[in-house]
Amino acid sequence: MPKIISYTPSWLSRPSPGFHLFSPHISTDSKRGTDRGSNQFINGSKDKRTRVGHVKTIARRGSEIFVVVDNEIRWSDLRMLKRDWEQAEKECSSKRKPTGVEAANGTPVTEVLKYPVGEPIQQLSVSPNGSFLAISTSHTVHVALLPDSSHLRKGQSDPIKLKGNNIGPTTHVLSQSRLARALWHPFGVSGTCLVTITAEAVVRVWELDRDNRWSFDSPSLAIDLKKLVLGTSEEDNFTPEKMGRNKGFSSDAVGMEVVSACFGGTGSETEAAWSAMTLWIGMQGGDVYALCPLLPTKWAPSENVIPSLSIAAVSRAGLQEEVPADLEESRRQRDQYQWLSDIDNQEAKVIQGPSVVSERVAVYSRPLHPGPIPRLQGPFQIFPEDSEQDLELSDLYVIAAKSDRELMDEENSDSELETLNEEGLSATVICLITKRGSVHVCFDLDGVEGEWLPQEKPSHPLSPQDSSLVPFEILETLHLNHPDEEWPTFTPDAHSPHSFFVTHSQGVYFFSMDPWLNSLENELQNTSIAGSTFRINVLKNGPGTLRERLLGFEQERHYNRLGPVTACVVFQDSDIGYFMLTSIDGQPQAVILDKPGAECPEVLPLEEEYEYGPEQSDLNIRPLRSAYEPPASLWKELSLPTFVNKQVQPRHKLLLKEEIRLSAATLGLMTKAHRTVSEETHQLGVATADLFRRCARLQEELREQIDRVNDAAYRIEGLLGKNADDYRVEGEKEKRREKGKAGLLKRFEDAKEKQKELVERYEKLRGQVATFGGNSLCEKEEQWMTEIYQTRDSLFQPETAKNDEDSNREEYSEPWKRFDEAKRLARDLVSRALDVRGESPPSDETEDSDRSFRVPSGLRKAKVAQ
Repeated sequence: MPKIISYTPSWLSRPSPGFHLFSPHISTDSKRGTDRGSNQFINGSKDKRTRVGHVKTIARRGSEIFVVVDNEIRWSDLRMLKRDWEQAEKECSSKRKPTGVEAANGTPVTEVLKYPVGEPIQQLSVSPNGSFLAISTSHTVHVALLPDSSHLRKGQSDPIKLKGNNIGPTTHVLSQSRLARALWHPFGVSGTCLVTITAEAVVRVWELDRDNRWSFDSPSLAIDLKKLVLGTSEEDNFTPEKMGRNKGFSSDAVGMEVVSACFGGTGSETEAAWSAMTLWIGMQGGDVYALCPLLPTKWAPSENVIPSLSIAAVSRAGLQEEVPADLEESRRQRDQYQWLSDIDNQEAKVIQGPSVVSERVAVYSRPLHPGPIPRLQGPFQIFPEDSEQDLELSDLYVIAAKSDRELMDEENSDSELETLNEEGLSATVICLITKRGSVHVCFDLDGVEGEWLPQEKPSHPLSPQDSSLVPFEILETLHLNHPDEEWPTFTPDAHSPHSFFVTHSQGVYFFSMDPWLNSLENELQNTSIAGSTFRINVLKNGPGTLRERLLGFEQERHYNRLGPVTACVVFQDSDIGYFMLTSIDGQPQAVILDKPGAECPEVLPLEEEYEYGPEQSDLNIRPLRSAYEPPASLWKELSLPTFVNKQVQPRHKLLLKEEIRLSAATLGLMTKAHRTVSEETHQLGVATADLFRRCARLQEELREQIDRVNDAAYRIEGLLGKNADDYRVEGEKEKRREKGKAGLLKRFEDAKEKQKELVERYEKLRGQVATFGGNSLCEKEEQWMTEIYQTRDSLFQPETAKNDEDSNREEYSEPWKRFDEAKRLARDLVSRALDVRGESPPSDETEDSDRSFRVPSGLRKAKVAQ
């Protein structure tokens, strides 16, 4: 995991302006015109409804953040907060530190963005181009136009009123289904495509245009997944029912309550082509569905999407001619080929990006054939069919598979993917988290591709989809008695797609798949199946996913919470660093992390971990801990001083000036006062008890550190030659110190002498080894050795000449060639003599072994003379 540099910095701690940005007591001054009545949805007693769904009330645009406090939206720039606070700390000697919402120069560093929202805000999401802000409640969705950053940094004294519209004024209302998620489409043109998913499994695609109000009222595409799961052809009606109509019941629609959804990619060039246009949907019972491709009318893909899809379609078409596929597979490949052909026949419209410095993007129209509604793929099986285990999901996170590099290399060898696609997994990773905090890591090895229903009703029913996910591991993060009150959420990492954060009421956890990612990818790319089961089991039983808790939220400290914990945001900034930010109880909680390196450090198995001995463990430094922040109950304004003016009616105020009488009015007054005082005293008691425990722990740790320092001092004294047991004799300490110093110097001198002896021995041995080879040869001796080597080569056949025996048969200048010719003539004469006698010629082994046969010397001399 990345190393923790520090926790909540000083420019986000009390009494800095960054702290008051999250505090519900910041913008209550009349000068800024803020309404106090909006906090009734947070901590008032007027709204007792429990929140259901994700709470993501912190959004960012670069270093700018948007925070929901008291149901109002606040803006600030983290860079500006840090810079102004550090400047104020430098000038604190001559000027007081800034408090409230003003910087050192008196300019407000936060802005209140007013937008009329009648329900508690649960989610904030900034569009990819930074022009829109999606504001989601439990049932409604609002899209506001964001001002430019330069306009927000001017520091106006009055709140800024945002312009915007309600999304679906007749669809996303209180009388309709609850909203599950609101997502920005990765392939939306200039980041203006919003996708909403309701709890009743209705997906709507909104293509927003600030000049066309109708685009906010009516979606460009609406799909009812409960109808789509039963669909047989494109002729069926998959549009959701209108308001006021009775909805029929279907047994197949049971368990189709959506809890979360996300796209399978971000539109990066290193991802698989189908990933960014695949919508993954998680149901409450644990079922997972996929909708691919889900596209708006106008879409802007990345550069490698269409080429990679075209190459894959052509290669599959050629493979199908060699090996025919079944009917369903043939129809799917035919639909994909027709869909891609329609795109290839289009002439892309090139437009300028969201900003002046942005690159120009190519915009395509959604193909007409096949239709715009894809087939619903799933449910993906996670557990065996005989298992009755259900997952009560709260969120899901999908990591896209990397693009197929081999196909792209065939098309373009100079592709940038050669450097960008080294890391990653060739399979899609689906992470599911339950309300009990269990993270399930699963794989989709087959991959999800575009699939549509038949254009006409088939004569035979469609074959059921055999979709399944391969579970890899289960990670626990929560220990709860009331899991229904929890809603853990995922947050992607800013550096690696294979790392993410999990936020819930007990803390923020960091997960990283880097320890086993490369090993699993090597196993998936290996074509040999021998021993694969054993290697996969080694991976599953190994260290697994790296898990570490970054922040911990103590239940005693946050006893009276103002609301649920918001999902953290993680980003990387040149001035702020690798930053993680969340809030709880109206207070910011942050962690500054060290930027991870290019390579993940190797994680040792549990049995190979190094165990520190007593010498090393005593010198270990305790892990970094966040500074103490007093809870709000110790510094917030008490309600008892204003109790009379707010809680006592005017007609009963006269009773406070008279003698206490036993009456119903007096009893009601005393009951209200007791309720107020008991709640505040309880909070004060909890806060002081926590402070007392912290002080006691600090004393224990201080004693422990003192003991360690004393132990280190005793060891040093022992190193100097002392016993360090008794210094009661006057002057004994100085005498022993001088004696220990002399002993230490003597040890140093002995070590130097020993080192000098070792060097002398080494030089002596090196000289002896050098003399073993004798003196060097003179010039005549070298010439003599050269003649010997030449004679050897002339007498024996070289290895390089054995293969050229037939080609050089006629040249006999070399002695070894003449010797071979003599041997050949001898064999020829022997074979002739045996023919005359009527015997068979002997084999080579017989010739070599029979030493009794001799060629006459006269014949041998005659042949040699030739």
